[in-house]
Amino acid sequence: MVTNVVKEKQEILLSIKRIGINGEGIGYYKRLAVFVNNTLPGEECVVRITEVNEKYAKAVLVKIKGEKSPYRVEPKCPHYNVCGGCQFQHISYEGQLKYKKFLVEEAFARYYDGNLNPVLFKDTIGMDNPWYYRNKAKLPVRYDGKKLVTGLYAFDSNKLVYVDNCDVEKKDIRSAVDEILKYLTKYQVIAYNPKMRDGVLRHIVVRSSTATKEIQVTLILYKKDERTIKIAEGLTSIKNVVSVYISINHDTDALENFGENTYLLAGKKTIVEKIENFSFELLPTAFFQLNLEQTVKLYNQVVKSARLKGYEKVIDAYCGVGTIGLFLSKYVKEVRGIDTNEEAIRNANNNVELNNVTNASFYAGDVLSNITKWYKKGFEADVLVVDPPRTGLDLKLINYLQEHPVKKLIYVSCNPATLAKNCNHLQKKYHILSIQPLDMFPSTSNTECIVCLERR
Repeated sequence: MVTNVVKEKQEILLSIKRIGINGEGIGYYKRLAVFVNNTLPGEECVVRITEVNEKYAKAVLVKIKGEKSPYRVEPKCPHYNVCGGCQFQHISYEGQLKYKKFLVEEAFARYYDGNLNPVLFKDTIGMDNPWYYRNKAKLPVRYDGKKLVTGLYAFDSNKLVYVDNCDVEKKDIRSAVDEILKYLTKYQVIAYNPKMRDGVLRHIVVRSSTATKEIQVTLILYKKDERTIKIAEGLTSIKNVVSVYISINHDTDALENFGENTYLLAGKKTIVEKIENFSFELLPTAFFQLNLEQTVKLYNQVVKSARLKGYEKVIDAYCGVGTIGLFLSKYVKEVRGIDTNEEAIRNANNNVELNNVTNASFYAGDVLSNITKWYKKGFEADVLVVDPPRTGLDLKLINYLQEHPVKKLIYVSCNPATLAKNCNHLQKKYHILSIQPLDMFPSTSNTECIVCLERR
């Protein structure tokens, strides 16, 4: 065990060997892993130690000695080194795609027992223009002494960095946020103060539709305040804002912005977005992919990986508002979707009617319970598509899939580590046909991946 090889504030020379899952460079000093933001593999760096733990240390970059990485570029955003929203802006886009493939390869090397043919790992699917793609923003609100402002939290911190422009948000979102802040400042809406645990307005959530240009706004309030609610009704006067919601969330430790009570204040109940020819009505709480262009590529990759012939019965597990299931419906005989979120399932079945789809249906409840119930009644899926939370598949579901293996399992994941672990657990009954990374969030270290597994 490596201990006491460095101390805080000590400067050391470090060779960066690889990229970590949070976008940091990783080097080794006397076998101790040292994590350093804003560094790249192949660079020799002087770094200053900021934190020492039993198995690793953290440091900040002081200077680069010798040649810089050929993938190093000047970050586009002036807030990059202080805001925690992006981790890869110091890397060229070509380099980002390379390193995201590497993160997937490394996860399988670490967590998957046995050798995988390198040709299974495909090059990362990227974007032609990797900017201004994000169609939803959740922004904390503060008062800077003159006006209301929004920002993002510094990396690994609850310190808010004021941000008046963001290069990964859609431009209409930023325009709407600017107008919302002006409006709320004009009418003296009181921002929440986290130090005093007092005030009213905590977050502004804005979602934009590429298809219709509609904008949906939700104000997250610390407590119910009739004056603020009355003022918020007027937000529909802002260009393209057609839907305004209020959500009360007094739990300052909650990971989710939305409170238990979210209700329509003014305008339309939903806004409409499209994925190819399919329309989706979206509530503010509905999960919908944040990058529409890459979502289309992702879903087409699911179709390609599954090699659908038209006769298949498909289960879309963790289906949300039914986007993957409905997209697949035109390629297969029948789709059944499952999600524990009852509101999402109602939304999904409404989307079935909206699109006049006759071979798809969606059900609320536990994934395993529904699959076993259908299996006993004679409905056996040819293809199971799973897009679980970052924590991955439930162990009971993994065990069931080994006892009753489907012909094909398409696993969509935003967490390479849990993806590799789950694939490892399944390998006695399944072999991997392809591993396809996709860049859903350019400028960040997040990596989406589609793995096709086939029954042995």
